[in-house]
Amino acid sequence: MVSEKEKMIAGELYFSEDPELVSERRFAREQMQLINQEQDAKVRSQLLKETFGAVAGNIYMEPTVQFDYGYNISVGKNFYANFNCVLLDVCPITIGDNCMIAPNVQILTATHPLNPVKRNSGLESGKPVTIGNSAWLGAGSILLPGVVLGDNVVVAAGSVVTKSFPDNVVVAGNPARVIKNIAATENTDSLVSARQKIDQIDQELTRLLEQRMMAVSEIAAFKKEQQQPVLDSSRETAVLNKVAKNVTKADYLPTITATFADIMKHSRAYQQQKLAEGSEQNGRK
Repeated sequence: MVSEKEKMIAGELYFSEDPELVSERRFAREQMQLINQEQDAKVRSQLLKETFGAVAGNIYMEPTVQFDYGYNISVGKNFYANFNCVLLDVCPITIGDNCMIAPNVQILTATHPLNPVKRNSGLESGKPVTIGNSAWLGAGSILLPGVVLGDNVVVAAGSVVTKSFPDNVVVAGNPARVIKNIAATENTDSLVSARQKIDQIDQELTRLLEQRMMAVSEIAAFKKEQQQPVLDSSRETAVLNKVAKNVTKADYLPTITATFADIMKHSRAYQQQKLAEGSEQNGRK
C-alpha cells in the first residue's frame, strides 16, 4: 500500500495529518529551531547539511530558515540564502549550483484542491519546483508550485512566478513575465536570440495546449455519454477557416493551418482512446 508520505512526494492528493508526516514535521521544527538559533555560521551550515536531502557543496543561509520537512530540499554547490527564506517542501525543491536567494523569498510546492469539499477534508497536494544553475531570486519574490527555472535566470524583487521560464532571462511582475534576455557571454548571435524566443513561446504553447486538452477531455466525456462519433468534419472545417482568417502573414498560412489540422488529428486520437477505455471498462462489468 502506498503511504501518505509517498503520495505527498509524488504530487498526489494525501492526508497531511497522517501520523508519520505529523512526526516528521515536528522533527523538522526542532531542526529549524536549532538552525535558526545557532550563531556559528559553520555549525549552522553543518546542521543544514544534516537536515536537507542533499547539499552538493558550500551552503550558507541566514536565519530564519523555514521548511516543512527538509529532506525534500536539494541544493547544489555554493548556495546562499539571505534572511527569512521559506521553503515549503512537500514535494522536491531542487536548486542548482551557484544560486543566490535574497531576503524574504518563498519557494512553495504545497497546494490545495480547488473543490471546497476536498479542501475541507484535509487533503492536500503539491508540485515540485526546480531551479537551474546560477539563478538569482530577488527580495520578496515568490515561486509557486510546479515552476521550473532554467540556468542563469534572474527573478526581480517582488515578483510572483506562476509558470516556468527557460535559460538566460530576467523575469519580473505579478505574474512574472520576461523583461530581458541575458546573453551568457554578451553574445548577441541572432540564432541564439531566435532560439531563446522559441523556448519562451514553447513554454506558453505548452500551457495553452494543456488547457486545450482539458477541453478535449470534456468533449470526449460528452460524446461518450451521448454516444456521438468523435469526428465532426463540419466543426473541424470551421475551426480551420477561423485559423486561416486569424493568420496575418500569408507566407505562414500553409504551415499554421497544417499545424492546427495535426493538433485536431491528435485530439481525435485522444478522444478515441478515452471512448475505448470506457468501452473496455463496461465490458469487464
